Amino acid sequence: MYPPEQKSYFESTIPLILIIILAVFLAGKFGFLNLSAVPVVGSLFPAASIKVAIVGKASPELKAMLTLEEARTRGIVLADWNMKQESIYPGTLNNIDVIILQAYQGEGIYCDRTARQAITERVKAGGKLIVIGDACTRVHEDPAAVGWEVGIGLLGDVMPVTVGGVTKDKQLIQTYPSEGKLKIVSVDHPLFNGITNFYFSGAMTDVVPKSNAGVLAYLDVGSSQVTAPAKFAIIESTGLLTGKTMYFSFDPGTASRNMLYNTILYLKGAKG
Repeated sequence: MYPPEQKSYFESTIPLILIIILAVFLAGKFGFLNLSAVPVVGSLFPAASIKVAIVGKASPELKAMLTLEEARTRGIVLADWNMKQESIYPGTLNNIDVIILQAYQGEGIYCDRTARQAITERVKAGGKLIVIGDACTRVHEDPAAVGWEVGIGLLGDVMPVTVGGVTKDKQLIQTYPSEGKLKIVSVDHPLFNGITNFYFSGAMTDVVPKSNAGVLAYLDVGSSQVTAPAKFAIIESTGLLTGKTMYFSFDPGTASRNMLYNTILYLKGAKG
């Protein structure tokens, strides 16, 4: 038997404990608290679904990473890996959490103004965007136009980079093989949780950060490469009200799987 005062204490704390348990349960049920990794109870709280769509064409490596069981356990769902830009109109992307633009083997370099505007409006309304390499840098209507700034109030408004190649007064898209050490600038960024500097070899697009850019990583080629390096590797937008754009000058599918998953999970809740 407990003394009366101790029994009274236990009885008074039971409602408080029940309230805390109920609050945790509701937070997990509605996605405010991630309990999916907690032993035993994790099965009751599956990770919130993050719908991803790739406009253009995904590389085999990127597609493979996004369709692994590991991606699904993290709540990442690949809704479409080859969405045609012709099918994109205002409202088409409203149910997509993270849009990825990729132009594997050239499929996806061209995006018409309607698609560009729909993607831009989705980002400005809170959507998240990943742009890879030279995806969506040309428009069908104007073969001479190059870059994301084509048009007024379009994709360039939410891009943290611009095309880096310039010959005389003409912009060029320069994508070429590069290799070296990918060095992380923002070591505390959620993208690099558990990831350190690593060796990279693959195609990279030459870009220049804009004023609304935060450089997260660059490629150090040392003195082993004659061709000018695509120095800026991973850049994110800053200053947007709700949406966010992450730019990769290389295919993240050819690098770290965890970095790709970290990027998508980070974007889900990121702003600016």
